[in-house]
Amino acid sequence: MLPSRSRFLRCFAALAAPFALAVSAASLVAEDYVSPAQARLRADITYLAHDDREGRGPGTKGIDAAADYIAASFKDAGLTPPPGGDGYFQYFDLPGERKLGENAKLVVNVKKDGDQTIKAALKSDFSPLALGGPADIQGVPVVFAGYGITAKDEALKLDYDDYDGLDVKDKAVLIIRREPQVDKADSLFGGKENTTYATFNHKVANAVKHGAKAVLLVNDAATAKETKDALLDFQAAGGFANNKLAFVMISRDLANKILKAGGQPSLEDVEGQIDSDLKPRSTALDGVQIDASVSVENKGLKVKNVIGVLEGAGPLAEETIVLGAHYDHLGFGGSGSLAFGNRSIHNGADDNASGTSMVMEMARRLAKRVDPLPRRVVFMAFSAEERGLIGSQYYVNHPLFPLKQTVAMINFDMVGRLNKNSDLTVFGTGTSPGLDTLVELLCRDQGLKAKNVVGTQGEFFQSDHASFYMKDMPVVFFFTGTHPDYHRPSDDTHLINFDGMARIADVGELLTLDLVRRPERLKFTKLGRAPTVASGAGRGGSNAYLGSRPSYGESPEGGGVKLDGVSEGSPAEKAGLKEGDVIIKFAGKDVKDIEGYMAAMSGNKPGDEVDIVVKRDGKETTLKAKLGARPGGSPKN
Repeated sequence: MLPSRSRFLRCFAALAAPFALAVSAASLVAEDYVSPAQARLRADITYLAHDDREGRGPGTKGIDAAADYIAASFKDAGLTPPPGGDGYFQYFDLPGERKLGENAKLVVNVKKDGDQTIKAALKSDFSPLALGGPADIQGVPVVFAGYGITAKDEALKLDYDDYDGLDVKDKAVLIIRREPQVDKADSLFGGKENTTYATFNHKVANAVKHGAKAVLLVNDAATAKETKDALLDFQAAGGFANNKLAFVMISRDLANKILKAGGQPSLEDVEGQIDSDLKPRSTALDGVQIDASVSVENKGLKVKNVIGVLEGAGPLAEETIVLGAHYDHLGFGGSGSLAFGNRSIHNGADDNASGTSMVMEMARRLAKRVDPLPRRVVFMAFSAEERGLIGSQYYVNHPLFPLKQTVAMINFDMVGRLNKNSDLTVFGTGTSPGLDTLVELLCRDQGLKAKNVVGTQGEFFQSDHASFYMKDMPVVFFFTGTHPDYHRPSDDTHLINFDGMARIADVGELLTLDLVRRPERLKFTKLGRAPTVASGAGRGGSNAYLGSRPSYGESPEGGGVKLDGVSEGSPAEKAGLKEGDVIIKFAGKDVKDIEGYMAAMSGNKPGDEVDIVVKRDGKETTLKAKLGARPGGSPKN
């Protein structure tokens, strides 16, 4: 134990309030010394990341229990509910997770050489995916469209188009998963690393662009071998829904029957042909039609931020410091999970039970100080961060305390895995002069090595502080880094470094006290270019970059996507887009919601010039933008 930390703990031990722990002392891992802070943090994370919390997915009973637990902790610490809240809660609406309805049906009809009907069995022959919308179609012709890819890419030296010369309007396209030469290191499609053209989103957007009515997706040979040709569950490919077409995954056995009925070679043969020379083998399947029926349920959810208030005293009492963390996670996986197709509970001990526990720990410490604080401190646990920072965006668009009087926001997200080198990444220290020096000194005193990130690189826009930064507010984001358990079911409590968390809590407390007590409020510094979208928005698809910041929590009347702002120097700013604009059409495609906007973006590439129609002050305006290159992400395919 470092001498400096020992002195700190002795000073603060008398100030820590007794807290009803969710676990007994006997259940703690044997250590030479377990501090009261470590015990409290362990109790909180043990509760929040327990299987009974159901991965804290929005809409589960588990996340509601977690919200009640956090609210009770705030109350026990002595915090008061916020004015304008519903007790300790701030409610908002969230689109529900799409669920497959009953009586899904797929029938293949062969209209030549004597009519033949193939009735596909749900789960073994076909599985509807949430990538598409509800459907009730009859007698739709089937066209084989290779991998469903259009790749006119100078950077990769690709000129490949499965749709070239192919009429698919109002037809069903049978396409292969991923991309050609997927297991060849020298493939023009990026070797063994999948390119953006392998993503589901590219395939959806491309099918819509060419007028298809339905997609029949089949595993490529490599994936089929690896998974024994397993079909994906409804939500496993994500909920990037396009209601203009049905999207159904079928078995290779059924695909081969369809190809044979259309007079074509087997999947294995046609894949081999495409791989040999990178030339499409797309063709109409004469006499083959499908009937399909898919119903989709999508009930909205009422979710909530949890907010507790520690009022200040004195002339600066109306100024506010926000300490926040998101408490939601991925539930049972699906969209956002990196354990592809795994529907086990994703407990999210590090992401972000750790940050939530840190906020509760800050509340206990600061509320029990004898001397009143000069400024108000507001403690927030946000919901729907994993859906795209929706909870924090909702708060900054519907603040319970004036944003002009909010001095700074400190965010804790994934602070439970401090490594052996004690490296603590701190984002945002460039948002106000002197923050980087202050953070470095505080970390050094606790034996931590601060990795200050003063600009907008890396994960800066991947958590809730970004919502406050976009409102011109200084922010600090504590983060111990990603790891192999990130967004997987294995992110569990036994892997948390509680000693490290206690040391980060020491730094967080001292930083908060400094910001609360200083006579002059922090000055805000605007940073450089921001990514296109905020969090769980790394949805794959196109590399095209506009620089807009959609408001995921706002649903404009009449449809469209409202912008919370645009990035400085971005194509969006150069085109004249502004905060408050509502995008209703992008590159000739109607935009009804955020998913439609992302689908429209997916159909374009860097360098494309596009028309963007926006509603502004009740009038429609057409702007022209030249798209740039978006920072990368992990494509899903």
